[in-house]
Parts: sequence; C-alpha cells; structure tokens
Amino acid sequence: MKDKQKRLITVLATLVFIFAVFFSIKGTKKEHSKVFTGYFDTVTEITVVSKNEKPISDCEKYIKKMDIELSADNENGSVYRLNNGEKVDFDKDASELIEYAKAFTAENPDYFSVYLDPLIKAWDIKNNKGNIPDVNEKLSECSKKSTLNLGGIAKGYVTEKLVEILKNDGVSSAVINLGGNAYAFGKKPTGESWRIGIQDPKNADGIIGIVSAENLAVITSGDYQRYFELDGIRYHHILDTKTGYPVNNGLHSVTVISQNPTLCDALSTAAFVAGLEKGTELLKKYNCMGVFVTDDTVYFSKELENIFKQTDFSYKYEFIY
Repeated sequence: MKDKQKRLITVLATLVFIFAVFFSIKGTKKEHSKVFTGYFDTVTEITVVSKNEKPISDCEKYIKKMDIELSADNENGSVYRLNNGEKVDFDKDASELIEYAKAFTAENPDYFSVYLDPLIKAWDIKNNKGNIPDVNEKLSECSKKSTLNLGGIAKGYVTEKLVEILKNDGVSSAVINLGGNAYAFGKKPTGESWRIGIQDPKNADGIIGIVSAENLAVITSGDYQRYFELDGIRYHHILDTKTGYPVNNGLHSVTVISQNPTLCDALSTAAFVAGLEKGTELLKKYNCMGVFVTDDTVYFSKELENIFKQTDFSYKYEFIY
C-alpha cells in the first residue's frame, strides 16, 4: 500500500513538473516580427521580444492613426483639414509634434522648415516625370507659413511614441524601422546590442556600415529613395529652404544617432541641407553623433568609433569630429 502511495505521489509530482514546464515554455518570450506597408509611404518592420504579437498590433494601430492624422494629403487627417482652412482640435500627440516642429524650424530656418507644403506639392517627386515647378512662386507661398507639412519629422516622432507603447506593453527588447527611422530598444535576448545597418546610397542592397545600438535612434535622410532624373541631374525630395530646389551639396545621405528619434529625424534633414561642414556644426549643437556619406567618403563622429563598423571598403572612412 505504501509502495502504491509512493508511486502515486511520484506520478503526481511528475505531472505537476510536466505541466509547470509546459506552461513555462508557453509563456516564454521570443522574437516576433512583422513587416507592413501602406503607412507614411514607406515600409515598416518591427521586431519585439515578447510572449505574443500584441505589442506589434498596438504599434501598427498607432502608426495607422498617425499616418492619417499627420498627413498633408489625406483629407481625413487634421493637418490636411487645417491646411484647407478648417478649424481643427489636434489630439495631444499631434499638438506636441507640431509645436516641436515649429520650434525646430525657428531655431534652424536656413536648413529646416515645417512650412514647405506648397513646394513639396509642386515638385511632387513621387509622381514627377520631369516637371520643374516655379519655385519662386511657391517659396512666396511658403513664407506665409499658412500650411504645414510634417514629412521631415513625423516618422521620428511616431518612432518615439512606438517605444512608449512597447514599454507600456511590458516589452524591454525590440527594434523598429519605420522607413529609415530605426530605433534599438534594450538589448537582444542574447545580451548583445541590436545591429542596425546604414544603407549605401549607391546600392539599394548594400550597407556602408553597421551600428551596434542599445536605446538609440539611428535615422537617415538621403537622396536615393524618392527622386527623378532629368538631363543627368537627380531631383530628390529634400528641398533647400532658401532656393526651393532639391539640395545639391555633395552629400548623398546623413545619419543622425542619439536617444531622441524626433530630434534625429529633423536633424538628419537639416544636416543634409546644411552640407558637410555646417551639418557637422548642427550635430555638435544638439550633442548628436552622425555619419555623412559623399561620393567616395564616409565621415563619422569619433564617438561612434566603438559601435560603428565599416562594411564597404570602396569608400574611404574618416572621422569628422
């Protein structure tokens, strides 16, 4: 009888152990990834370490909402309605972003403007087949500051808010890439840093370097994604606030690296417009690290020395500051 009781206790203990292991495995966090399109005219990829895909779903809902809310082209969005003369009550996030964008414009009017919507629409780089608009007329419209276009900063701000959503969902490890606006949150499950590649402007399938990042935004602006060519000249989407034409200063991309995605997004555009020398001064002003790519050289901040790895040896690599 005692032997039977011992065997029963042993069996029950074994079953308890099996169920404990089963539910432990079932609740184990693992990597979940999703790639989706249709928002902010770009491709988004999010990878999270979590028990399920709910954090990604929450992020996608927010991206979808803000894609409409912040668009200067979507008639259902608040920015579009404001630009078309309606009285609009912005939600908290949109209001916060607009105030930040206006302040950054006021600080850097030669290199960044949130008021370029007439010019952006006139160039229509995405659909343009070779039409050069009357930039003087459009610059005059922009000077009135009556319409907004948040394209140079919106994805960075949304990225910042996505990190908050992930934190609220209990995620402590993730990587976000919202069309070149990347953010590494925490470390990988292995304890290593996330690795974020910086695209080669000359090669859509290549990278010029890899940043080992932890709680850092790595955000790039460049001339290689949205453009058309006419008579051997590339007309891309980053417009000079003074001339109204696409910037042509020898730079092909600028990547800004810091903990603040919103600042990085605006600053990558501003530094691209400013050029190598003045762009470097801008990054110093805001205490950010950066990578500038020209035809043959990759210039990068000395602070990146231990986390930025060269991958394309067709370029020269030089410290910039």
